[in-house]
Amino acid sequence: MPFVGVALKVCERMEIVDKSGQGIVMRFAKMYSPEKMGIIVEEAKKYPWWDKNPKAAFMKAVGVVNKQEKKD
Repeated sequence: MPFVGVALKVCERMEIVDKSGQGIVMRFAKMYSPEKMGIIVEEAKKYPWWDKNPKAAFMKAVGVVNKQEKKD
């Protein structure tokens, strides 16, 4: 699946509707595999406040997933 499709799917699942948030997701979808993007979304949805601020939850999840990868 092309990265644009992945990014749109992530925006839909995370309910990110603002252009800034969609742009951030697009950039990460271009860099990361669809599998890693799925892991990031799952991590972001673990935060109880993700629905109030999905963009921040996504960014925090990116950091957490990258940190976990470095440990392994």
